[in-house]
Amino acid sequence: MSDNMSYTEVLREMQDIRTKWREQTYVLSPEDTERYDLLLQVRRARVSQLYADGLVYTGGMQSN
Repeated sequence: MSDNMSYTEVLREMQDIRTKWREQTYVLSPEDTERYDLLLQVRRARVSQLYADGLVYTGGMQSN
């Protein structure tokens, strides 16, 4: 991922690859598979960072 690529762009590119996958009878080229795996790692790292920074609501029902 380039340093100036926003997380929204990461999600959009992942969506584009999934759409392409569907249109190509559920087969991706090795390059697309490699790119999707890289984007997925970036996304997972971002979500982990959000959890670590306490920016994700993890509450639920509380018993009294």
